[in-house]
Amino acid sequence: MAAKHIALAFCALSLLQTSFAGYERFWIFSKDSNNQVNDAWDALSEDEQRALIKRYQNLKEIPEDQSTVLQQRMDWFTQLPEQEKLQMREAWQQMSTTERNEMRQKMLKATSAEQRTEIREKYLKKYVSEATTNH
Repeated sequence: MAAKHIALAFCALSLLQTSFAGYERFWIFSKDSNNQVNDAWDALSEDEQRALIKRYQNLKEIPEDQSTVLQQRMDWFTQLPEQEKLQMREAWQQMSTTERNEMRQKMLKATSAEQRTEIREKYLKKYVSEATTNH
């Protein structure tokens, strides 16, 4: 009889152990998954980031014209000062898909670098200022 109770207790404990595996993902005070992704991305060198994006492009089989446009955007982004890169990443993460598409369309329609800078600053002002007031 005692053996049955011990075996039952052992099974119950092993079930509890496996059911709570990975529980820290749901714990309020655990590290945010977005921060983990950002930290991992920031830990990569620019060459590693380019290689990762190239790998992603190959996996997604992006047509050549889109690949060229993406490369131009990457080149533009890597030329920004580090503070502006961080602000752009933060703003981009806070935008919805429709807002990202709207910004993309506005940037495509812009005819000068000044217009593009103005559009970018508008979005940065909207999202980065919101993020700093929310923190």
